[in-house]
Amino acid sequence: MKKILSIVSGNPSGSLNIAIDISNYLKTRGYEVIDIFRKYNNTDLKGIIVIKDKFTIDYILSLGEFIRHSKPDLIIVHGYSTHIWTKLALVYAKIPVKLIHVEHNTEKYTPFRRYLTRKLDKYTNKYICVSKGVANHLIKQGIDKSKVEVIYNGIDIQSFDLPKEKHDIFTVGMVARFSKQKDQMTLIKAIEYLIKEKNEKINLLLMGIGKTRKKCEKYISEHNLDNNIKIIEGNFKDLIVKTDLFVLATHYEGFGLVLCEAMAAKTPVISTDVSGANEVVLNNKTGLLVEDNNILDLANNILKMKNSKELRESLSKEAYEFINEKFSLELMYKNYENSIKEMIYNE
Repeated sequence: MKKILSIVSGNPSGSLNIAIDISNYLKTRGYEVIDIFRKYNNTDLKGIIVIKDKFTIDYILSLGEFIRHSKPDLIIVHGYSTHIWTKLALVYAKIPVKLIHVEHNTEKYTPFRRYLTRKLDKYTNKYICVSKGVANHLIKQGIDKSKVEVIYNGIDIQSFDLPKEKHDIFTVGMVARFSKQKDQMTLIKAIEYLIKEKNEKINLLLMGIGKTRKKCEKYISEHNLDNNIKIIEGNFKDLIVKTDLFVLATHYEGFGLVLCEAMAAKTPVISTDVSGANEVVLNNKTGLLVEDNNILDLANNILKMKNSKELRESLSKEAYEFINEKFSLELMYKNYENSIKEMIYNE
């Protein structure tokens, strides 16, 4: 039985969910998978090993010791920071192990990050990117494109076949971590514009945790938007059944898994026209794309969706067919397993 270490940060995110899905699948296919988190997260994984040393250097040394003693055939690591620490742990462990880096994002590289990426590249056998946008981003940092493979994320499409809750007012939703990247504030201001300048009856539901949540809550309160804009608790499915339109106002995105989930729930979508997300949302085909950080453009396209049931239905229908073809769990599993087999068995 081949042994695989799956290493993630443990922070709540779409990438964590994908890592868990892949790990669970590989276990059903006869692999011994050991899941290592730096931070404990309440997941459906069993037997998680948590290495939570306070200081990064201690984490690297502890991880290196674990790698040395467990002698895995392959390491799969998700995300940039975790990837760097794992490479340094391999340097410390001084044993040859094949490594796959799964990159989920297109976050801007600092000069130091770019230096580390190139310097430690020899310890990575393959880069799996969740979109063409992520792949191009890595190649621009100096990674050899022959090492780069694109495998789109997948979702359990049938699990989002949910009945909508009835409501009288057109409702927009967004589920994302509250952060500068996801930019809930632009969406809040777009809804405010529609309410105050266009006299539209429209509601907005937001869900998520993060650093900018309090700032958003304060803005909503100070601008007397409490009756129309609410931040609710729960999970994605709790929100999507209450909405007529899903919006992602992000500044950059590796893939946009949440867009696929909205499409699977047969909810029309609007996204900013950014790398990754625009591989899921094809403008005027599977949804609408708007200019990044443009309140008026976003507001006008929300209004366009609100005023046309025919448009919403046609986009939703096309999107549902598109994700079934491109973004199913089964296809993702197949592609990952093929890539892993090639890595383990091809010397």
